[in-house]
Parts: sequence; C-alpha cells; structure tokens
Amino acid sequence: MKKKFVAESFPCHARWIAFAAAGLVSLIPRYAIADAGDTLNVTVGSTFTYDSNIFRLSSTIDPERFVGKPTRADQIIISTATLNLNKSYSMQRFEFNGSLVDNRYNNFDFLNFVAKNYTAAWNWFITPYFHGRMSSGHREALNNFADLTGFVNSTNRNLRTDDNLRFDAVYEIDGAWRLIGGFAQDTRKNSRLNVQDFNNRVRSIEGGIRYAFPSGASFTYKVRSGAGQFINRAEPNASALFDTRFSEMEHDFQMIWPITAKTKIDGRVGHLERTHAHFSQRNFSGIVGNFNLNWEVTGKTRITASWARDLFNSQTSLNFQLSGFEIFSSSFVVNNRFSLQPVWQISDKMALRLRYDYTMRDFRGAVVVLPNQDRSDAVHSGLIAFDWRPMNALLVSATLQRDHRSSNHRGFDYDSAAASVSARLNF
Repeated sequence: MKKKFVAESFPCHARWIAFAAAGLVSLIPRYAIADAGDTLNVTVGSTFTYDSNIFRLSSTIDPERFVGKPTRADQIIISTATLNLNKSYSMQRFEFNGSLVDNRYNNFDFLNFVAKNYTAAWNWFITPYFHGRMSSGHREALNNFADLTGFVNSTNRNLRTDDNLRFDAVYEIDGAWRLIGGFAQDTRKNSRLNVQDFNNRVRSIEGGIRYAFPSGASFTYKVRSGAGQFINRAEPNASALFDTRFSEMEHDFQMIWPITAKTKIDGRVGHLERTHAHFSQRNFSGIVGNFNLNWEVTGKTRITASWARDLFNSQTSLNFQLSGFEIFSSSFVVNNRFSLQPVWQISDKMALRLRYDYTMRDFRGAVVVLPNQDRSDAVHSGLIAFDWRPMNALLVSATLQRDHRSSNHRGFDYDSAAASVSARLNF
C-alpha cells in the first residue's frame, strides 16, 4: 500500500519515464540496441530515492519551524531523457549531450523543477601537431542544502545555473614537448539570493608547457589568470564587505604516471591567490591540489584512492544567518577530502561499488570579531551500490548512502540516510 501511495502522490507526467524501461525493453528490436560506436544514442531512465533529511537539518532543530512540516524526509522521483551525439568528419570530432531531468518531490513539492542540461564540444585538428578542444556546457540543479545550513535561504527552492565556455589548444613542438593554452568563461547564477557565492562570472586565460612520454606519462606546468565580477552588483557593499570585482592567479604542476600496467597515479599541486578590488579583508590564498591512485588489483577488482585540497569562496554576513544557529564569519573555505572507492566486477552483468569520503572543512577569513572560534566541520559519507545489466541496453542500480556531519558550531551537525533504485535504458 505504501508503494501505491507514493506513486499516486506524483503527477502522471512526472512518472512517465519511471515505467518506460519495463515497457521499452520488450518493444525495442535487437538492432536498436546501442553500441559504443553509435553516432546517435538515446537514454531514458528513472530513479526513486528516499532521503531521511532533505534539508540537512540538525537533530536539535525543529523542522516544522523551518519547513512547515514535522518531517525531514522525502521521496523523490527523478526522470531523465538524454540524447547523445558523437560524429567524426575527417580529423574533426563533434560531441553533444543534452538531457531533460524532471525532479519531483512528494512532501516538499515546492522543490519540483525540470532541469535542461547540455554539453557540446568540437575536438579540432588543424594539423596532427596543432589541435585542441572547444566546448560549452549548461547545467541546472538545486543548490546543495548542506552548504546552505543556517542561512536565510537554507530551505528555499534555490536553483543553481552553471554556464561555461572553454577553448583549449595544444601545439606539439616535437615528439615530447608541447605548448598548451586556453581561455575559459564560467558563469554561476542562483534563482534566489545566495550569500556564500553570489552570482558571478570569471574569465580566465591560461598557458603552459607539457612533456609527454611514449608510455603515457606526462608532466605539465600551467599558469592561469582570471578576472571575476559579481553580476548585478554595481557598487560595493561596505557594511557587509561585499565587493564588485576580484582577480585570481593560479600556478599548477600536474603529473600523470602509469607505474605498471595495473597501477597509475595522477596528481596536481598548485597555489591559488584571490584578491578583491575594494575589500582586502576578503582576500585569500593557499596551496591546492589532488592525488589519485588507481590500482587494478585483479581482473575483476580495482581500487581508487584520492586526496584533494581546495579553496572555495564562502562570504558570510551576520544579517543573512538564522537565529538558533551559532553565528560565524568567513570569507573562504579550506576543503580537505580523502576518498576510497573499491569496485568488484562480480560478473559481466553485475558489479558491486563502495565509496567512503572523509572531508574536513575550515571556514576562514573572518571579517567580524566574534567571541567563538572559527567554524570547522567534519563530514563522513559512505555508499554501497549494486549494478545489474541483464542486457546491453538496460542497467538497473540500487544504492544505500549514509552521511554524518559534526561541527564545532551549534546547529550545523546533521545525519542523513538515503536509499535509491534506478533503471536506465539505452538505445
């Protein structure tokens, strides 16, 4: 009876893909099944998820006070239709991936939205030694509620739109040395006010040099200079120290090294500096980087271990924070994350995936003197997933996930558990 209630709680148009897989499997002839080399592929799929804590609220917080209901949980149906195009003409290759993603919530239906996403790319060659990639992307999604905890927009339907344009070029000087360069424009907008990362646009230019070995190993040095602006803010806000412009400078050293046929490492270490036009109190800089170890233990098992350190803009102002939460001030976040991902390919049709993440987040760059110390969070996240491919065109997955955040500030801790079942049909 519970399953029937959940299905009927959603409009019919939100469930059309949820049952498409079962119907289409028997209708699609064998010649319509997708192959990896096909020029055109169409994918439809649906995921049903139960999430115990949609807004990532602390157990000390009364949910009815913030969301108007005595529950934190919800059931979500996400239905997706995707068109994928991959076509080569002589030395040129064109790629396109576009999707419609329908998100429907049962208890908090004001969160419902349809996302229109796409990526497009042209892998261009002028000569075999001068080539590159030009790409564009558009993505729509809800802002992560874990990042909004304690702010006035923490339970709103706040859609994040990311648009990016990028042009990369590689000139092969000889068999090993390469000059690299590129241009990028990244634009981020929110449907509602987002204090931590206001609507902004960053235009960057980068260049560097790479040494590539025949084995596939390579070493790269790259420098990036970016000019950013906060969209729709004509004048700086002196009371909150919110600026209109900023600049970024980043130096990176990257390495790819296949140690053996079954073991490969890649890593990056760099220095990022961000300066603001009017309020130096918001400036930050520091070491960034990542390290990944990919180990194929046997023919059916592999492990990926990762570490990453990043700096993120996170500007706060006290008048945007909610009562009941411990007040803090910050300009940026230092994020350190460790991840372990084992995969067991049980058979050609079945796989078991595990993932564990441990993340430490330190909020720094306070612009307001407060009696308490800077905010610091620790997040544990564990996931187990089972994939079953009964035929080439159909993939069925089941996932269990558990998240826990602890914080030295009151109200920012939370626990959440989620279970999901998905089906995806490709033809």
